[in-house]
Amino acid sequence: MRKVIIYIFIFLIVSNIGFFQQFYKLPILIEHYKEHKQLQNVSFIDFLEMHYWGEDLNDNDTDRDMQLPFKHISSSSFQLVFVPADKPVFYIPFTIGFSRSDSIPYTDNLYSNPALFAVFRPPVA
Repeated sequence: MRKVIIYIFIFLIVSNIGFFQQFYKLPILIEHYKEHKQLQNVSFIDFLEMHYWGEDLNDNDTDRDMQLPFKHISSSSFQLVFVPADKPVFYIPFTIGFSRSDSIPYTDNLYSNPALFAVFRPPVA
């Protein structure tokens, strides 16, 4: 069950990437091809050449042409993944490998004498 949920999340995140969003516009491509086929009786290759590789005819459908896939790519996306903090998602066993002999012993000489930093010090001979 967890794997299915993970695959669903991965699919949702990947499908929001700008490149893959263009494939959602394929029905518009097919509808626009049917419109051109009714008006001018063009083949699908001629249709693709007209809209992607060559010069578009002046048929006053520029707005419709810009809705075709890969004509205008918008790269704005917002992705939000919520992971509840109640329990860990992945349990990774963690043990600290320090033994008692590896610790640094405490000594007083690690700290300097605060009297040396005083403003008024006794004279030194």
